[in-house]
Amino acid sequence: MKLNKQMKLNKQMKLNTHILTLGFLSLMLYNTSFFAQKSRYDAIKKEFTQEQRDLLQKEKEVMKANRKAFTASFTNEQLAISRDKTISKRERRKRLNASLSETQKSMIKNQQTSLKKTRENLTKTLTGKQRKILKEQFEKIRNQRGIGGKKKRKKRN
Repeated sequence: MKLNKQMKLNKQMKLNTHILTLGFLSLMLYNTSFFAQKSRYDAIKKEFTQEQRDLLQKEKEVMKANRKAFTASFTNEQLAISRDKTISKRERRKRLNASLSETQKSMIKNQQTSLKKTRENLTKTLTGKQRKILKEQFEKIRNQRGIGGKKKRKKRN
C-alpha cells in the first residue's frame, strides 16, 4: 500500500515537472520574438543622433494625436465596422474606407504627407554608416516576415 502511494506521488511530481517545464518553454518561445523586435529597434535607435531621435519622437507624438482625433471622428456605424471581428482585417478596412467622410479622408492624407516629410527629413540627416545599418535591419525584418523583396512585374502589352 505504501508502495502504491509512493508511485502515485512520483507520477504526480513528474506530471507537475512536465507541466512547469512546458509552461516555461512556452513563455520563453512566446517572448523571444518580442525581445528580438525590441533589440532590433534598439540597434537602429542607438545609431541615431539626439536630433534624429527627437525628430522621430515628435513625429510619434503627432501620429498618436492624429490617430486619436481620427478614431474620435468615427460615426457609430464606423465604430461597429472597426470592432466587427467576424470579418477579415482587409474587409474591415475596405468597408471603413468606403464609409469615410471627406474630412476623415483629408485627415488620412495629411498624416501620410506629414509622415513622408519626416521620412525625407530624416533621410537627409543620415550618414553612410546609418544608411547601411538601417538597410541591413530592414532586410532582416522583411526576410523574417516573408515580405518585401524584389518581385518580377508582368510586362504590359
